[in-house]
Amino acid sequence: MGITISIHDGVIIGYSVSFLENELILDIETVADEIVTVTFENYLAHDFHNVMAGSILFDIDEADLNTFFVENREQFENYKLYAWPIWYGNTNELEQDLQKDNYKCYVISASLGLTGYVFAKALKIKRN
Repeated sequence: MGITISIHDGVIIGYSVSFLENELILDIETVADEIVTVTFENYLAHDFHNVMAGSILFDIDEADLNTFFVENREQFENYKLYAWPIWYGNTNELEQDLQKDNYKCYVISASLGLTGYVFAKALKIKRN
């Protein structure tokens, strides 16, 4: 039986992006006073809002890409002008390209502070 690591109500103590390693890292202090690292592997892009010290996580969920793009279509139509997160002709093309390349969308929800999402191929959580 595996041991699960709960990040619910954990405080984000930092995050970093390495474009060389293609990863985004969140460091979190859990309610059990452990420091854990959430690594988004094969990272493509992220969009965070309400970034502040003391941000308290509610959860990180993998979103269904189709549903995510239906709910956020207008946002990505605007981002298209800036080729973000990649170059694409329309939102359907972006969604298809991400699915073809096995990207996932991880949605970060908060009780306080940082919210957003990350496009990456995998998520790993480990104790430090």
